[in-house]
Amino acid sequence: MYGNSRMNHHLAIWIYCLAAGLSGLGHASGIPLTQAEERPSYRFGVFPYMPPARLEKAYAPVAAAFGRALGRPVQLGTAGEIDKFRIRLKKGDFKIALIAPMDVMRFVDEGEYIPLARRPSHPASIVVLEESPLQQAADLRHKTLGLPPAGWPPSVIIQLMLNEQGLMKDRDIRLRYFTNVVACLHQLLVKTVDACGSGGGAALKVFQKKMGVNLRVLMKTPSYPHHLFVTHPRLLPAEREILSRTILGWEKTEEGRELLRTIGPGARFIPFRSADYDIIRNYYRRWEENVQNAP
Repeated sequence: MYGNSRMNHHLAIWIYCLAAGLSGLGHASGIPLTQAEERPSYRFGVFPYMPPARLEKAYAPVAAAFGRALGRPVQLGTAGEIDKFRIRLKKGDFKIALIAPMDVMRFVDEGEYIPLARRPSHPASIVVLEESPLQQAADLRHKTLGLPPAGWPPSVIIQLMLNEQGLMKDRDIRLRYFTNVVACLHQLLVKTVDACGSGGGAALKVFQKKMGVNLRVLMKTPSYPHHLFVTHPRLLPAEREILSRTILGWEKTEEGRELLRTIGPGARFIPFRSADYDIIRNYYRRWEENVQNAP
């Protein structure tokens, strides 16, 4: 598995994608099977934005698809915390990765990874149970709001917007941070938080369907670009081109559309443009100036 250590399933996932698609690997890539078997494997890392079991279900088929396209085994990996995931990115452990939007500044702008494609822009939101008495963001005064980990885009953007409405952390509103949106939504059900912040609709739709509950949007932020696929510069240019064509071509085939449905409701990827992430860069500049440095 990863390095020489055994890692708990809830902290990391390593999927060897030979079993799922080995029989067709050589044919899909145009490379003889014996040659594909001999080629070194690549690691595909996904930042931990969902529970480990959900992450595995969503991206193990993607790793297998990358393996078929490249004609080599591809392993799926993640980490229990975003900081640990970033350490592995920094070390170059992942040849292919799906990274969080705020990590464009840390890894793409610094030239450590090369972007391939991104998720479209959409807003973050604050949601409550349908029967909640809260009707607008101002009603959160003296209430408890659950958020994704501190420093993640939904948390940063939502907190900046609440500050603009005069709701300051620890003074006017209590904030609790969770490892992911699903963890917060479970606490919403048992009423230990009054509302939850979310980065997008997929987790909300899945949660509502699974738990049989209805959620209501209390506030939406402006739209911003989301996750993006990147590759390490050591990946061959021809392999980057194969991966880019593969990702952007998923919408054009039934097999690709099934992969997107597995990732999540409404999942799709579009070409990357650096300027699209200027809104993220601006939010984090404001965050550093107005939130992190606040007394």
